[in-house]
Amino acid sequence: MLVKDHRRRVLDHAQKINCSTVVSFTPENTYYLTGFWGESVSICSNESTKIITAALEAQRAEELALSCEVISAERGKDMLLRVIDELAGKSVCTDSTDFHTISFLTERLGKGNVKVNNKPLTRSRIIKDLDEQENISNAARIIDRLFNLSTEQIRENTTETELLALLISETYLLGGTLASYKSTRYPFIIAGGPNAAFPHSEITTRPFANGDTVIVDLVVQYRGYVADATRTFVIGHATAEIKQVYECVRKAQEIGLDSLRSAANFGQVDRACRDRIIDRGYGSKFIHSTGHGIGLEVHEQPWISKIGKEKVKPGMCVTVEPGIYLRGRFGVRIEDSVIIKNMDGKGDSPNLRNAITNLNSFPKDLICLG
Repeated sequence: MLVKDHRRRVLDHAQKINCSTVVSFTPENTYYLTGFWGESVSICSNESTKIITAALEAQRAEELALSCEVISAERGKDMLLRVIDELAGKSVCTDSTDFHTISFLTERLGKGNVKVNNKPLTRSRIIKDLDEQENISNAARIIDRLFNLSTEQIRENTTETELLALLISETYLLGGTLASYKSTRYPFIIAGGPNAAFPHSEITTRPFANGDTVIVDLVVQYRGYVADATRTFVIGHATAEIKQVYECVRKAQEIGLDSLRSAANFGQVDRACRDRIIDRGYGSKFIHSTGHGIGLEVHEQPWISKIGKEKVKPGMCVTVEPGIYLRGRFGVRIEDSVIIKNMDGKGDSPNLRNAITNLNSFPKDLICLG
């Protein structure tokens, strides 16, 4: 991981908001700056990058952190006091949103010297370097293998919980890890039948039944970076309505992926997907945005939404995931992780701005199981 480039990028963005030093209290941003993921605070300035960490993490940080100094401190106030010592006389921006932490910083450093602003970090992370792209690609390859396992295991009377347990175990055996995020208690979404009508359904002990659609939405982490992909399967026979909805979603997703090649901004990508679903009469049943950025977090910039104004640029990694949800009955979602690339002069149309690499190769034709 090219942490020197990451640090330079972060400092360049910090300079735009008149800050000389960036202080991170989150493990994702510290990992981005140093290559160390753990309980710590990272300080990035033109002079150096430092990690202040609890004593129990210091040795691990010294082994894993790249090109930075590791300072050991006791947890709690002592860590904050060490942070203050390093920040004296500097203009600081931080990603912390904790009231007590911000109050302590402003009290000791002066209110005018502290900005709560995570943009230098989020704006730096939005474009992935080649190492980051490779990590996301590896995560996506693991997901494809998990989809294959799903086709072997999804049968009548198998429960969502049973499938979840198998997929979690296999994730680690394949070299992946699980990403965690605050809005759910479960690392994957496994939703059958009426549960599939909830975009973020929680795992239940409900057994799969004949005629169910089964949404399998998987987020896998590889060396800190995540890929996110979804497939929808059917158990037994697919009704005419399920086939119609599935084909509508499949085609909308295909249109969305294709629009990444020519769209100037992500709002255009969302509209391309959404218009197809609206045209087929399901507009009110597509109740979330078309996609989001992926990287060190499951959901990060850019956002592929109706109001998305972010320009489509090479190096961005995003998902495209339209869905239709019929309350109390069934749902369908299809999602891939994608890297946006430079055309490199290979395009044969003046309307094309970008090439895309779809990281998920698992088929998207309707698959009926059992």
